[in-house]
Amino acid sequence: MAGTSPMKAAMANFDCEDIYREHAFLVRLTKGREAKALVFEVFGRPSAEAHASAWAPETILRCEMARDVWNAAAPEARAEFNRRLKIDGKPAGRWGADDTAVQRLFGKELLVLLWAIEQSDVTPEEVAVGIRNWLGLKPEERWWLYTMTAAATGLAHQVGMGWRDALRRALCFGTRQQTFHLGAVAGRGSLEPRMLDQTTPPKPKRSIRNKLPTRDDTGSFFTELDITAA
Repeated sequence: MAGTSPMKAAMANFDCEDIYREHAFLVRLTKGREAKALVFEVFGRPSAEAHASAWAPETILRCEMARDVWNAAAPEARAEFNRRLKIDGKPAGRWGADDTAVQRLFGKELLVLLWAIEQSDVTPEEVAVGIRNWLGLKPEERWWLYTMTAAATGLAHQVGMGWRDALRRALCFGTRQQTFHLGAVAGRGSLEPRMLDQTTPPKPKRSIRNKLPTRDDTGSFFTELDITAA
């Protein structure tokens, strides 16, 4: 229609429709001679003011790394996230040419990987090993690693400090030929399998009232006490 601006295309995202309304992460790719990948934590939420005309969520820069390292890690992270989105019946995500919104838990997992390979002296072989070992972790393990790292050294300028350096040493240990998977020494196993009976309804939880004595039970109880006492 004449006189109207074209509709803006939706931002590339992984399970995050509106980063201004969700607590999520933003991956921003810069251009130029020193192109970088920046990862921000975005504390998006609906504006508190009912009639506000603009809303700018608070952000924290969590990671800043060279684009060539990002380019090595991004396809593996995309495949991992899309595998789980498919299981949940959600649309696949993609990395945009500039900005990409990333669901909160995915963003935490992504940062664990990026923090492990961000240092300038990490070799391409170590990057490959770090990616493989990251893929060997369960999502819950990545979330825990993020929480511990972000609490102490979670800002972009804290490269190589404390937990950030520990992530590098843990995830990038090994070689391409013989990768050290963290899960291999975690003592993982499983219980013996059992057949699942989908027709049997779950047992109702026992109410504490069922454990209280009835009037008849109380009488019997005291009768027994009297007999014993006698």
